[in-house]
Amino acid sequence: MEQGESLSSIARAYGTSVRRIQHANSLKAPNLKLGQILRVPIVVRAETHRRLPPGVFVHVVKEGDSLSSIRDRYGLTTIELISANPYLESLDRMEAGTELLIPSAVRGLIVRVKQGQDAVSLAEYYGSDVGRLAQVNGLESPTDLGENDLLLIPGVMAETTLGALHAKREHELERKRKLEQYARYQRYLAYLKDKQRRELQAKYERQAKYEQYLAWKERREQQAKYERQAKYEQYLAWLKDRKAEQAREEAIARQRAAEQARLAAQQRASSARAVVTRASSRSGGYGMPVPGARVTSGYGPRNFWIGGSNFHTGVDFAAPVGTPIYAASSGTVTASGWGGYGINVFVDVGNTRTIYGHMSRTAVHVGQNVERGDLLGYVGCTGICTGPHLHFEVQVNGRHVNPFNYLP
Repeated sequence: MEQGESLSSIARAYGTSVRRIQHANSLKAPNLKLGQILRVPIVVRAETHRRLPPGVFVHVVKEGDSLSSIRDRYGLTTIELISANPYLESLDRMEAGTELLIPSAVRGLIVRVKQGQDAVSLAEYYGSDVGRLAQVNGLESPTDLGENDLLLIPGVMAETTLGALHAKREHELERKRKLEQYARYQRYLAYLKDKQRRELQAKYERQAKYEQYLAWKERREQQAKYERQAKYEQYLAWLKDRKAEQAREEAIARQRAAEQARLAAQQRASSARAVVTRASSRSGGYGMPVPGARVTSGYGPRNFWIGGSNFHTGVDFAAPVGTPIYAASSGTVTASGWGGYGINVFVDVGNTRTIYGHMSRTAVHVGQNVERGDLLGYVGCTGICTGPHLHFEVQVNGRHVNPFNYLP
């Protein structure tokens, strides 16, 4: 291979094809290297022969032809076909366009006559009878041959050539086997390299996932820490509110106890003065609105403020929600429902009004006439209220008076 040469220029120079050169040298690509040695197959064509022996004709190889198919087509053996074409370079490769010599009668070795050779010298060289040689080749004289004429030597077979072709085939098969083995080894190396790359990639991915897990775990622990802190702070706030509520309830309880003690003292002090008034007041007949209930706040000033005042205008009777409330006196219902005392009922008779406040619900309607002891409603804690109770109030001419002066 010299500077500037290519497969196409070499093929034109030797009268062959690029594909034949590639096939002969096992080239997969048309690229060549400077100084590379190439084997160039030469296709022998019949037109280069000056003379063909009688009974010998030319077969042009077509696509798909093989040595065995041509041999079987013309009823020849492999050695007979090789002997007729000793220039063949392979038992397996048959290029389309190659011309093969086919002996149809006598079988033997076909050789090309070189300068200075004749039938006598060739018969002596191959150990053949010169008369038989002349007869088979249609020669009138043993010297009736020219350079490049083809001569069929009967009975002589190209066994050495066939052996060389078999050896060449074995060599090519061995070379092909080694090339395939090398290719498998290269694929194995590529597989190992790819496997190493994939294992390294898997290692990186596992490391990345582990780092993601650690980050997620840290975030989760931090979040759990914040949530525990928030819950603890909520607990502290709840505990503080609960203590404040307990303190407030204790203060209210103390106020109620003090109020009850004050009421008890007030009742004892005023019991004598109230005898005459009660006698005159009871002429209309008053009863207890919640029989058996405990008084939790009396009439008059007290120690805590509700609604902008600390003066209590009535009497509070503590009882569970739903406890029945009865009319303390007879009269006409003038209010039943929401009012100034939550859910309340007003009963009027003459210039006197009795008020029943903070009910859970009423049992009468406006305009209804009731008698003492009739059901008016039930104890509740509606409106401004600190616990279930009945607010009972008595008004005379629109002014509140002490209910204890009317109750039995």
